[in-house]
Amino acid sequence: MGRGISEDKNKNKGNNRDKRTDNQTACKGKPGRSQKPEAPEPIIADLIKITLDHFFPEFNNTLSELDDPRLPERITYSVKHLIYLGLCMYLFYCGSRNQLYSDRKSINFHRNLLILSGTDEEFTASPCAMNYLMEEMDSTDGLELIPGKITARLIRSRVFDKFRNLQGDFLIAVDAVHLYTEKGKRPNCVYKTHNGETDSYYYVLEAKLITQNGMGFSIASVFIENEVEYEKQDCELKAFYRLAKILEKRFPRLPMCLLFDGLYPNKSVLEICRKNKWGYYITLKSGCCPKLYSDAMSEIRKHPERSLLHQTEDGANQHILWTDNLKYDGQSSYLLICRETKSTSNEIETNTFVWLTNIRPTKDNAVQMVKEGRCRWHIEEAFNIQKNGGYELEHNYGTVGYARKNYYYLLQIAHILHQLMIRSDLFPNLHKKFILHEYSDLPKLIKAYIAVVAESTLKHFRTIKNFVKRLLESFRNHKISEMTTDPNYIGKLRVRLDSS
Repeated sequence: MGRGISEDKNKNKGNNRDKRTDNQTACKGKPGRSQKPEAPEPIIADLIKITLDHFFPEFNNTLSELDDPRLPERITYSVKHLIYLGLCMYLFYCGSRNQLYSDRKSINFHRNLLILSGTDEEFTASPCAMNYLMEEMDSTDGLELIPGKITARLIRSRVFDKFRNLQGDFLIAVDAVHLYTEKGKRPNCVYKTHNGETDSYYYVLEAKLITQNGMGFSIASVFIENEVEYEKQDCELKAFYRLAKILEKRFPRLPMCLLFDGLYPNKSVLEICRKNKWGYYITLKSGCCPKLYSDAMSEIRKHPERSLLHQTEDGANQHILWTDNLKYDGQSSYLLICRETKSTSNEIETNTFVWLTNIRPTKDNAVQMVKEGRCRWHIEEAFNIQKNGGYELEHNYGTVGYARKNYYYLLQIAHILHQLMIRSDLFPNLHKKFILHEYSDLPKLIKAYIAVVAESTLKHFRTIKNFVKRLLESFRNHKISEMTTDPNYIGKLRVRLDSS
């Protein structure tokens, strides 16, 4: 009897010891090294709803206002349900409609989809039903407007104020991106014929609000395509004239500075910028505008004081030169030149950057102007992420009807949401609130866990790919929690974008 009691006591002691050391052994590493415990996580899928509710509370109302081209008597799934399903395809890096078909097969996926859309469908729609809506729904006054509305909402909320340039303008990069190519001559597509074979090309001209730390948010898009009857094919410059009218109409009072590549230094483009009071930086490649460059160098030689030397944070040496006033196509412009020399392990690398601009360079702002001019590269980075980072921009999601355009707009919306989730302090703040709520009766654990919460989303998940993987797992396996709708749980949530 006594022996049995003794054994039970020893067993209980062992159990208590195990409980006390659970947090220490959870992150057990090499012998002799103490590691911090891992703080329990909130449901990661909550981030989607909280991001939408915080930044775009009217998002579902906007979706409800979209025209539904389907026959009312044959409608099973609402427009909101199908659009959220399409967003999930990009938010979870499915890469194709076929992969989405597999990933959607989960009870919690269905529940979460209904929570986001606010609808009550009995089953999750198939990608075929979603694709039919994408094909039939006119994108002109539909999904085309939503990325710009989202970015406009962020601008009004002063999210981007700390990313304005010296003149107080928002940096807007303009560039075309290739989507995919098809054999043969397709309706409305620009095409090229080589060696008797014709290929059709799908392009879109994009305007993105760019931040100096590498983010890009779509504000307007124009597809480069031929009309039914045309004398000459459409091109990037023609598309820009249409894009400029859209920017002028939708953002009439937004202070903008446009960032262009070497295709744009012509009289019409400069006149559009002058008329709308837009600043601009036009990147000039070697051999572009030779007379302008020759005149600029002649003036610079006469005024050697219009230059300075600067060393960047990464150790590169910059020799910055500029002109005071040049006439180009009847307008006053300035030429800004940066010759950058950087020492590598094997050799010395030298690059020259040249911009045509309507902003006057001085010794006080020339260094910052060089940084602003080089920000145009961030739109190339955004396109590269959309092509190779998991969104599969160059995949043919659908070409029938309006599908190609609608899928493109869904991708832009998903990219905006990802940037807000990953490049903000939303997850760390949510993580701390979760710990405070769940462990309110254990103050010592609260302090221990909050001490190990990562200061940014990226530091917690290590990579964007891992974050998206965890987001999909959470969406499939956990129901979005009550903390997303309970104001007493979250309280007043302040979200800031990372400016580093």
